[in-house]
Amino acid sequence: MTGSSSLATAVVFMSLVYVATLLVIGGFARRAMRERTLSDFFLANRTLGFLVILLTLFATQYSGNSFSAFPGQTYRQGLVYFMTVPFMIGIVTGFLLFAPRLFAIARERRYVTPTDYLADRFGSPALSYASAVIFALTLCNFLLAQLMALGHAFSGLTDGRIPYVAAVVGGGLVILAYELLGGMRAVAWTDVLQGIVMGVGIVLVVLLILAVVGSPASVVGAIQSTAPEKVASPDLATCFVWLSNFLLLALGGPLYPQAIQRIYAARKASQLRRALAAMALLPLLAVTAVVFIGVTGILLFPNLQEIDADRITFMVLGYLVEQSELAFVPVLMVMMGVVAAIMSTADSCLLSLSSIFTKDFLARFKRLGHEEAERLTGFAPVFSAAAMIALVAIALNPRITLWGLLVIKFEILIQLSPAFVFGTLHDPADPRRFRARDVLSGLAAGLVLTLGLYVVGWKSVNGFHAGTIGVAFNYAVVLASRWLRRSGASAAQPVRSG
Repeated sequence: MTGSSSLATAVVFMSLVYVATLLVIGGFARRAMRERTLSDFFLANRTLGFLVILLTLFATQYSGNSFSAFPGQTYRQGLVYFMTVPFMIGIVTGFLLFAPRLFAIARERRYVTPTDYLADRFGSPALSYASAVIFALTLCNFLLAQLMALGHAFSGLTDGRIPYVAAVVGGGLVILAYELLGGMRAVAWTDVLQGIVMGVGIVLVVLLILAVVGSPASVVGAIQSTAPEKVASPDLATCFVWLSNFLLLALGGPLYPQAIQRIYAARKASQLRRALAAMALLPLLAVTAVVFIGVTGILLFPNLQEIDADRITFMVLGYLVEQSELAFVPVLMVMMGVVAAIMSTADSCLLSLSSIFTKDFLARFKRLGHEEAERLTGFAPVFSAAAMIALVAIALNPRITLWGLLVIKFEILIQLSPAFVFGTLHDPADPRRFRARDVLSGLAAGLVLTLGLYVVGWKSVNGFHAGTIGVAFNYAVVLASRWLRRSGASAAQPVRSG
């Protein structure tokens, strides 16, 4: 059984099997719940071990964006986009700036959402609500990207036999049903399964590309003769873009709300540190492979339009199936790995978004204490359903590339970086600590500058994204505010006579 028609049939069948597996895992996860509380539902009662933390963090960072946005951007920019590999390693560096300390504080103070930490550390309602809004917008953006990626995945690999609209609507319904059933345990357990399937499938597909299309050297040589601009050496402006991208990912990636909640959910600090160390090696496999697929797409499918380039991974996979009978099973494995990655990431986004609506908006609006807020799990289905319906409607008529969604999300999200980096730097009782006024001043300055640059049409300046410029200004304002406050306090101290 080969060819696009056979692959489409197999994809549909395996998708049904996978959906059934999700529901079974969700059922086991529900049975494993110890109590009906927010901590148990959203954080698996803080019991995730090394392997589960590693693979669930991997699934959080490598999602539909990795398989659609990264190859798509490689297709648009060319060989220079191999710099994505160190970019993704930079995310681990960003985690190490605050994750170990945050884990210890979260374990002691029983945080559920990222905003819980900021509210407890700085005691500012304005900062709490501002951060909750930013996190919620980020999650809506991320979930929208997953829905779009799901549509591109089915439509691209089946050559349109499974329409984009059907994939988005059907996938959204399945994700919603699964999220309401399983909670964090089901998401994390599924991540282990899909991570293994995806890793094996990626290795096999790269080997098939080498056998069917040619070695990296031959692919680049062929592109050199047809589209030399795609393999040209980078100029200084491109190097600035690289640096800006690195900062976006290194500072923004660790701030994903679902990633922070995985820090909260770890069983032990030592297991969390080992998982973060192992995370530094995974881009060498995952990102190198998907970027190589994007480069191969330049050769096989020239002259695609901007948004169409987001389908390049699935077009290349379909080409391999047409060219070799041996490609069928590996391509099917990758396809199911992609579907699993998209759905589990979307599930994580929806789960985290529901926790923020429940804990950061509803519980704070009602002024509930910790114990009362823990019993608000009944509101999760309402928030989840409303968010999914709205985002599916937007995804049905996409007007921006997946890479465009990715960049906008990071440019806003990284403005919260100083709050976590500086907030965990000192103990709350330390007189050197950063205070709410410092962080709020920087956050306001960074957001105003970033959005202001967008309004005037300067999405980048000499290769630096508006958000990167904004966060640099943000950090500077936080440091200046703290220095001025401490200088003023020192000057106000009475002078003692001898």
